[in-house]
Amino acid sequence: MVNRKRNFTLHFYLMAALTTLALGAVNYLGMEYRTRIDLTGDQRFTLSEGTQRLFEKLPEPITVTYYVDEEPPAKRINLERDVRDKLEELASSSGGKLEYTVERISNQDASEKRKELEKKGITDTVDVLTSGTDERAEMRGVQGYFSSIEIKYGLADPKVINGVVNLVDKTDEVREHRVDTLEFDIAYTVLTMRNDTRRPSFERLLRTMDGPLQVGFFVTKDMPEQFNELKSTVVTGVNSFSKAGGKNVVLVTNEISNDTMQELVQPNPFVNDAASGIRIMPFGQGGRRMQVQTPDGPMVLPSEIYTACVYLRFKTNDGLQENMIGDFTEAQSADEVKTKIEDMVWETFRPRTRLGFVLPPHDPRYGPQQPGQPPGNGHMALMNYIQSALAYDTIFVDLKTDKRVPRDLACLIVLEANLLTERELYEVERYLNEGGNVVMLVQGWDAQLELSPLSGDEVKLEPQDMDPAFKEWTQHLGIKFEQDLLLRKNATLQPWQMSIDQGRQRMTPYPSSIKFAPVVEPQDLNQASVFTRGLAAMPLPLVVEETVDDDRLRELGLKKTELIRLKDEVYKFIPANPVMPGVPLNLNLNLPAEVENQPDAKPGEEVRAQKLGHEPLIAALLTGKFPSFWVDDGRKVPGWNGDPTEDDAVPVVNPKEGNLLVMSTAATLNIDYFYGYTEQARQRVVIPRGLNFYRNVSEAFIYGEDLVSLRARTGVAPRIVGPIEDSTKAMWFMICIAGVPVLLLLLTGARSFAHAREREDYEIGLGIRETKKSD
Repeated sequence: MVNRKRNFTLHFYLMAALTTLALGAVNYLGMEYRTRIDLTGDQRFTLSEGTQRLFEKLPEPITVTYYVDEEPPAKRINLERDVRDKLEELASSSGGKLEYTVERISNQDASEKRKELEKKGITDTVDVLTSGTDERAEMRGVQGYFSSIEIKYGLADPKVINGVVNLVDKTDEVREHRVDTLEFDIAYTVLTMRNDTRRPSFERLLRTMDGPLQVGFFVTKDMPEQFNELKSTVVTGVNSFSKAGGKNVVLVTNEISNDTMQELVQPNPFVNDAASGIRIMPFGQGGRRMQVQTPDGPMVLPSEIYTACVYLRFKTNDGLQENMIGDFTEAQSADEVKTKIEDMVWETFRPRTRLGFVLPPHDPRYGPQQPGQPPGNGHMALMNYIQSALAYDTIFVDLKTDKRVPRDLACLIVLEANLLTERELYEVERYLNEGGNVVMLVQGWDAQLELSPLSGDEVKLEPQDMDPAFKEWTQHLGIKFEQDLLLRKNATLQPWQMSIDQGRQRMTPYPSSIKFAPVVEPQDLNQASVFTRGLAAMPLPLVVEETVDDDRLRELGLKKTELIRLKDEVYKFIPANPVMPGVPLNLNLNLPAEVENQPDAKPGEEVRAQKLGHEPLIAALLTGKFPSFWVDDGRKVPGWNGDPTEDDAVPVVNPKEGNLLVMSTAATLNIDYFYGYTEQARQRVVIPRGLNFYRNVSEAFIYGEDLVSLRARTGVAPRIVGPIEDSTKAMWFMICIAGVPVLLLLLTGARSFAHAREREDYEIGLGIRETKKSD
């Protein structure tokens, strides 16, 4: 028994010694080489999927230069090492797409290089020096040093990230650029540079494509004499374009007889499937009064159909791209034809970063509309504000003048979409069918909020017009807009009135309790969606409900994501006079006499609001391949000015996946609704929340899932990691050496004590203890 105990004890101590040495070695090597296993729930130390996808998509390398002080402050003694470790991690994970260098700046060189560094945008990083504890810290100065990253990518101008710090103390948690955010900072900067890249030469553009540019040229074989010169010009221009592209352009020319042109559908020369045809675009057709410009002046086209159409097909990082040019009637030379094709390739290939706005018609209150200028209304100021605040390239899309939606838009935002005419809606749908992103803000009611003393005791409401074509189109997608004006106790936007004060007009609050904009609360939002980030406390002016038919969506193969659904107490307004509705200025949703809180009850004559029995949907995102309303129903292409039909824009037969965001409010930021509010009130409540909506829309559609994945990582609380000195390493090594044996001895003692008790109980059970005592 003694030998058995001795063997067990020796074996136990041997295992303890080996375990101690192993833990000490692992601990020391881990601190020395900073090798780590990511066991965090949010994988904060693992390269995000967004960064990985970004590296895979980039056609050109990223060059990073880290500028750092050669003699940093004592607090930042390990700053260079920490940044270098992160850059090394990114470089090794990028598959060779990211390269970095470190440039140390000595105190002697700093004065000489400062001007050069300032030209690059590199500035000092500043630490605030304090004394005392965190609770009673006092500022005693500042200390500057260099810690900046310069990023170069493609043809874009280099960008600089200043103020990179490592996490040393609590104050570093709020710093904008830290070592633990470097992955996001670099990836996001490259995303913006990729989308800001200037237009390269056409030859360089072709080299960055995943495959050759395929060009199908369709031209009528027996062209009438008056079009022979045009045909010769286009043929020469197309051949010149193909020759300039060399082996990166595959040209297939198809001369079409006039008999086969009548169907307008030709086999796709680049697809083996015979059923996959190309619906080409004619520039001339009989049966309607269409004029073209010829050397002899304008002429009406004959009854036959003629074409000189170029079909483009090529691959980009975003997949297969297709586009078509069907009108060369204004081309005066072969060079113009060549340039027009190159412009179309660039428009299709270039990163989509611009935001396009479709504005409602001109409001006479803004004076006469200036020629060539966007229509005057509250949304115009909104567009300008978004452009200045978000710094995106924002354009006004004049559908009636341009007769198309630019294909290089990241997103088309349609304000008061319910006013679109059928042809305008047709062009918006074509953009959506070609893989575009559309945001439609629909207004159900209008109200005159700038009250005068003669306005009476109510605010006049007017149901907003809805074009019949728009109503049919939305119902085709399973979307329906209700007409009830929704109210909420937490709403904002009170009406204002004009008053005279010593000969001057000024806005003063009108003494009313009615509010026209329910405020979005956190529980109303789909917190998992990038579109709803930071939208809590955003007011929705004059909101109505929208419904989406899920059965219809399944039939169309579309996916729905609910973004905003108002919860808790939501009321529908009941006008006293439905013919001339008006909201009383003294309406109070807390008065039982004016409010019916039972959704199923029949409201009395004096009741002006009734509680809803369900949670109304306000905003939804539909994603998928949207089938053409006009193709599905066999409709003819609508004309622009009352013409029954036109053929200058062929419907998209094979749609790509697009996104349609529909919100049942006129806008989340409309200057008209906030007329009279002080600038302070706008900045505090209206502008930040409304602007977040457009920021979310812009970033989601410009940068896609890459940015969504990267954004998710920034919500992680940073980990405070202080500098690890050699003395600290030695201390932890000794703790492991001494601590583990002590712990094992305690466990051994506890086990021996338990074993002794078990032995004693066993002997008592056998009567051995009593026998020994009697002896």
